[in-house]
Amino acid sequence: MPAYPYQVGFSRLSCAFCIFGNADQFATLKWMDANRFAKLNGYEKEFGCTIKRDRGLEQLSSEGTVYQVARSRPDLVAACLSDRPLQTVLAENWSLPAGAFGNGGGPV
Repeated sequence: MPAYPYQVGFSRLSCAFCIFGNADQFATLKWMDANRFAKLNGYEKEFGCTIKRDRGLEQLSSEGTVYQVARSRPDLVAACLSDRPLQTVLAENWSLPAGAFGNGGGPV
């Protein structure tokens, strides 16, 4: 079974609030983890610097759409936010998760 974030729709497992994230990722993170989102949004204001060069987290997240699986699977959202280790990933009967071959961003 793929790691929980992949099942929700994330296409990468680096830091959740990755500088390479897209609008959908940040919309989903705002929906999933509003407290952490608000904290980072506050840092942008405090430091006068945004994660993206051209817009802040609020604007970026407002341009995106929350991943459908996140809205429909609160159990997966809870698992993603848990501090417990990810479950073992097995290769038998494996199917592509929602985030497979997504647009994970990153340097081009």
